[in-house]
Amino acid sequence: MSHIAPTTSARPDFDGLRLTADEYYALPCDGPRTELIDGVVIMSPSPAPRHQRVARAVFMQLANYCESRNLGEVFYETDVRLPAQPRGGDLVYRPDIACFSPAAAARIGSRIEVVPDLVVEVLSPESRDADMKMKFSDYARAGVREYWVIDPDSGGFFFFRLRHDTFQPVAVTGDAYQSEALPHFTLNLAKIRAAAAL
Repeated sequence: MSHIAPTTSARPDFDGLRLTADEYYALPCDGPRTELIDGVVIMSPSPAPRHQRVARAVFMQLANYCESRNLGEVFYETDVRLPAQPRGGDLVYRPDIACFSPAAAARIGSRIEVVPDLVVEVLSPESRDADMKMKFSDYARAGVREYWVIDPDSGGFFFFRLRHDTFQPVAVTGDAYQSEALPHFTLNLAKIRAAAAL
């Protein structure tokens, strides 16, 4: 398994439209794909087909498991508001997949302002730095218990668990990963590799 070491470099400063999270939510919902990072609206291109196939393969495993056992909720590309970062700007990310325990799911209202137990990001050339630097640190700081990163280009899977307010990598061999955040759930990596090969 290849290894990606998240860096601890300083966050970049963003220029652009500055909004609070409430102002961001008031934007038209049929506009471009965006996130709110440090209080600045950041646009990104729509995911490529292979990215979507991989994300869907993960989502289906998680959603089927949670639904069949009443173990919370799983959302796909939905805005998730995180606690404001130390410099004060609001954060609204749109993770590829966000999974919530029953207790966390019960607190979700018209907007998701609850920290997910599990977040999954599928890397693309445009998102690699953000996923492995800013989001890596922001998700850990917010208290996300597990962070999974999948790289369709290299075939790499990178699993992290929260320990003492920071993500620690979890080594995985073979075709299965046993989740800690989602009890008794085993992710079938072979199905995801098959989706990436399409």
